[in-house]
Amino acid sequence: MRKRTKVGKCKLCLETKELNFEHIPPRSAFNKETKYYILEQTEYYKKAKEYTFENLKPKTRKEQGGIGEYSFCIDCNGYLGSKYVRTYKDFAHIAMNIIQSNDKNIKAFQFDISDINLLKFLKQITAIFIASNNFVFTECYPELLEFVKNEKLMELSEKYRFYMYLNNEGQNRNGTIHYTNLHGAICEFTFSPFGFVLSLDNPNQLMKLTEITSFKDYDKNKEMKNSMIILNKYPTYYPFPMDYRSEKELKGST
Repeated sequence: MRKRTKVGKCKLCLETKELNFEHIPPRSAFNKETKYYILEQTEYYKKAKEYTFENLKPKTRKEQGGIGEYSFCIDCNGYLGSKYVRTYKDFAHIAMNIIQSNDKNIKAFQFDISDINLLKFLKQITAIFIASNNFVFTECYPELLEFVKNEKLMELSEKYRFYMYLNNEGQNRNGTIHYTNLHGAICEFTFSPFGFVLSLDNPNQLMKLTEITSFKDYDKNKEMKNSMIILNKYPTYYPFPMDYRSEKELKGST
């Protein structure tokens, strides 16, 4: 049985306290009974094809009860749960229902997000990236902490750009920062039905993805009718950031 708490440094308030196990994404967003293996990243990268398509089994034990880490203290975990998690859960259930009720070959979906508090949704995404990375991440990007801790804060530097897609095919991506030749520094988190990319210090648009940075400008006091979003659906078979090749493409490229 997994321990419910342990003492450590909270990634949000940065104080040493009793930490809760933080489900990443929230437990209510289809992460209640997730079963998974924990693999060393280099090992996974070297043998991605074998693990994905050739039924290679990791030597580590299978974990269960939801993916997550001891990232936040009890107070911060409760704060996120009361402020942002329900919005994320509601959006996730809408998106999953849309994916599952349509033809699996459809690659893009349009739907109405008028009833979603987009600012809260973006803050929960940001909390996921904070939880997924080590303390050096927020030492380099401290504005992300303030953005999450202040529920009313709408200001965030233009160096942070958020993107989104739909996903129900392939492997999860864990949200840790990567430094790529093509896109610079990015974090990518994937857990069905969503995929998110946080682009850092890159003024160029990530062309395949729907940018949602403007969610920070959401004002719940302004009436929004027929606010639509179009999201592409991509597979994530390999762990490499921004790699959305299909199973057919990957098997044909070997």
